[in-house]
Amino acid sequence: MTPVLRSEALKALTVRSWWTLALPVAALAIMINIFGGVFGAAVGSGLDEGLPGVLLASLAYSLSLTSVFAAVYGAVSATAEFRHRTVSTTYLTGGRHPVLLAKAAVAAGVGAGYALLAGVLGLFAGLLGQGAARLPPVGLLLGVIAFGIAVCAVWGALGVAVGTLVTNQAGAVVSLLVYLLVAENLIALVLRSGADDDRAPGAVARLSSFLPGNATDIALYDLPAHELGGRFGTSLVEGLAGVSGPPPGWGALLVLLVWAGAGMALAWVVGDRRDIT
Repeated sequence: MTPVLRSEALKALTVRSWWTLALPVAALAIMINIFGGVFGAAVGSGLDEGLPGVLLASLAYSLSLTSVFAAVYGAVSATAEFRHRTVSTTYLTGGRHPVLLAKAAVAAGVGAGYALLAGVLGLFAGLLGQGAARLPPVGLLLGVIAFGIAVCAVWGALGVAVGTLVTNQAGAVVSLLVYLLVAENLIALVLRSGADDDRAPGAVARLSSFLPGNATDIALYDLPAHELGGRFGTSLVEGLAGVSGPPPGWGALLVLLVWAGAGMALAWVVGDRRDIT
């Protein structure tokens, strides 16, 4: 497994897709969090300590977008073998299952790197927007970035699973983007329409929290929402993530891990049976 992992890491470093996707990650993190810092300073201008929760929320939003780029990277890295017709050689030298696991591990590492980049640049941009070096609570700040790193790592691996299932590169990337940006929002809207009332959502409405994209947002917004909203933090998470009856942040991360595990298992089975000759 180690030689295969080393080979996949070397492939990742010798192509430009990882840093090409890192550029918009950096740009979005800077733009979003400068605005978050400015908005937080404006809202908290009459307070002694301002509103650090606003900057935490803007960091969470930029990390949510970063997870999309992590997923795209994973899909691109998996489908590149099929696009360039090198998959037969790769499978023959490394084995189908070790190659799948190695690609997922490398994509998870790249996704985590994207999150760290977005978190660090976003923090500096947010402080610049505030006009003062007024850090949010360190524990909460590290918690948001840690959740972001975990979420983006999982999405990198999930992107590999999608790319293994949908071997056409354009098809895999478009499928991911359409689902995350359009389809899941529509599914969540349909599920939430089954709520009995806003205070006691029905079982069907609660399913909106267990969709992969929504679970990502819940995991990232949980800490900022409770910092901003106090005892109304859960309601704020519902509004920010567009869900009903969300689990805690760690629970949402577990949901996302289950989705990634299911995707990898399906890719394992389908990839093992696919004819590549």
